[in-house]
Amino acid sequence: MRRAAVLLLFLLPLAACSLQEQPVRTLVAVTPAAGISAVALGVNIGAVTIMPSKDAEVHVSVGLRPSNSFLGVFSMGGEHAIKAAVINQVSVDGVLKLSMRYPANTDASGVNEYWTVAVPAGMHVSSDINVGKLRISGISGGVEANLNVGKVTLDLPSGPMKVSVNVGKINAQAHTLNYGKVSVSADVGDYSLEVNGVSTGNQEKTSPGNHRLSYQGHGQDAISLTVSTGKVTLALSGK
Repeated sequence: MRRAAVLLLFLLPLAACSLQEQPVRTLVAVTPAAGISAVALGVNIGAVTIMPSKDAEVHVSVGLRPSNSFLGVFSMGGEHAIKAAVINQVSVDGVLKLSMRYPANTDASGVNEYWTVAVPAGMHVSSDINVGKLRISGISGGVEANLNVGKVTLDLPSGPMKVSVNVGKINAQAHTLNYGKVSVSADVGDYSLEVNGVSTGNQEKTSPGNHRLSYQGHGQDAISLTVSTGKVTLALSGK
């Protein structure tokens, strides 16, 4: 019951702002991908979609909307933060780090951010989200993600995966058989692994309360999917 109460508490900001609602403000940025090998994204509350771009550039669009209060009134602090927000882009050693930057005298803690990021398909991407949803498709350069509360959905042609969720779900599929060491685990909840439509994996108990399915392929891509409380599914196929 305590875990459920914690989950409900963290999901309230997202429930207050439906994805169907229009953002108050939308910011866009385009950055040449020359010299960039990876993109790293940091988000407090919101939803992130990462997909392949159609050119050699990184395209970013961010919709911003303040959370509703219980009376249906927008947070004034959030509105002030949104008006002055900018997309923060910092390139360090070939990694383009993306986040929103808000003025120091504003309250951005309740601002919902809705990111759409398009990168060259072979680029590595990583994301660190506090509360929200992450969806990545079509990326083959490798994926890393850390999510405190929410859901991760992956649909990838290939590439390594390393995803950790505290409370929530991971639903992943990869259309490749070029995988090596595979691990799917949950402390509390359900987990499953399929290869070409067949359930598989070696059942292991690594510590009290922690259960894991492991599998060793003959390829190179390492895959590790972990949830503390929730559900994780992984499907691998050659199609």
